[in-house]
Amino acid sequence: MANKYISLQGRFYLAEITNGVAGALRALGNVPEFELEIGADIVEHKESMTGQRTTDFTMVNATSVNFSGQLEEIDAENLKYILSGMNHEIATKTVTDASLGTVAVGQEIKLDGYNLTTATFKAGAETIDVSKYTLDAKFGTVTFNDVTGLTQPVSATYTTGAVTNTTFASDFNTEYKLFFKGVNTASGDSVACTLWRTKKSPETTFPLIHEELGQYSISGQALADITKQSDASLGLYGHIVTIPAVVAP
Repeated sequence: MANKYISLQGRFYLAEITNGVAGALRALGNVPEFELEIGADIVEHKESMTGQRTTDFTMVNATSVNFSGQLEEIDAENLKYILSGMNHEIATKTVTDASLGTVAVGQEIKLDGYNLTTATFKAGAETIDVSKYTLDAKFGTVTFNDVTGLTQPVSATYTTGAVTNTTFASDFNTEYKLFFKGVNTASGDSVACTLWRTKKSPETTFPLIHEELGQYSISGQALADITKQSDASLGLYGHIVTIPAVVAP
């Protein structure tokens, strides 16, 4: 009898659930780690007849299926998922004569936007020469190097670029169907895994400095789909499917 070993690799997908219906699958990119954990709340009964207080009966009172993993590809949708946030598309806008207050040499001031264009600064009605400040247009900051002779306060006029804002910890209710397309490299069989409903935990860490490629932890819980109760083969949480390798005739 051949040994049945398993060594899995594969691709993970999420499909956002709206009004109980899962949408199109979205690939998560390279996922170096992912695992499922099945838990149970066990009720134990101890007999009182032998003097040994042995356990003579157990009953599963409740079950749970949890998941955890690592994501490496950080596109806009994965970033939203990791941060339990929402994506907001911020359109370009023109800011005119916004007061910066009284500025001092060496202070770095954050303007209201990124990828700035046509930025100018005024002291009163007079335009400030570009030699008196350093503009970081990409990040929208300005540092004044010389304020000699400037009439305070200083004002700024600029146009911002369009960007995507991803908020922190602002979406705790979105559910996703999770799907795995895998291959057992030990046998050549394909393996699929489906969790009908999942909800990600908002708890995570998000390093902002890396020595190597970033990896971001995710975890969450599978929720039961009671509409699958009528077919035991589907499973209330989901199931794993072993797909044999096709042998050529």
